[in-house]
Amino acid sequence: MRILFRPLRLVKLGIFAALLSGCVSLADINAGFQRIDRQWQLEYQKTEDAYRYRVVEAPYSVVFEQVKKSFLDLSMPTQLDNISKGVIVAENAAPHPLTKDEWKAVVKEENPRIKELGGWMFRMEDDAKDYIVTVAATLVPVGETTVIRLDYKLDNPKYRSMGIIPSEHAPPLAVQLGSAKFWAALQHRLNSVSLPTPRRRGADEQMV
Repeated sequence: MRILFRPLRLVKLGIFAALLSGCVSLADINAGFQRIDRQWQLEYQKTEDAYRYRVVEAPYSVVFEQVKKSFLDLSMPTQLDNISKGVIVAENAAPHPLTKDEWKAVVKEENPRIKELGGWMFRMEDDAKDYIVTVAATLVPVGETTVIRLDYKLDNPKYRSMGIIPSEHAPPLAVQLGSAKFWAALQHRLNSVSLPTPRRRGADEQMV
């Protein structure tokens, strides 16, 4: 099936805006999103130790509570917290936990690649509010320490209502900036109760 799009943005506002003129199929759009998503997934996994993992030399139960508070400090309300499973899930509209200016920096960085990977109809917008950002923190006690991993997921209900399957992975720079803000917020919380600053994990501190 081919759909005729007038020269308007594919979706009014979102992490991507596709400027479409002429005919383009849903298959073309979804294939473009898949190419973008795979590239972002690759970078997401390659940089996980640098940005998404941290170790806190403190008791698990105490760290769990401070992680929850850190999400709230970043305007990311928690949707789920299960201390027995070691999972906290927070969610908000994009660009949270980034500021608008931080998001604009992401747009400037990624837009050239978006067009190259996805196709001429793809571009990122300065207003990302149509996307929902979900950040999950997984905590695992390892001896006297607690290992924390952050995972990011994107969704766009407006795109899905049109039959479009959007990218699930966040842009690499957004992950880097968001992670830096989360670890800084957690550091502030931990230091306020006389606990040490989060550090990178060692080779023997893998998730169980």
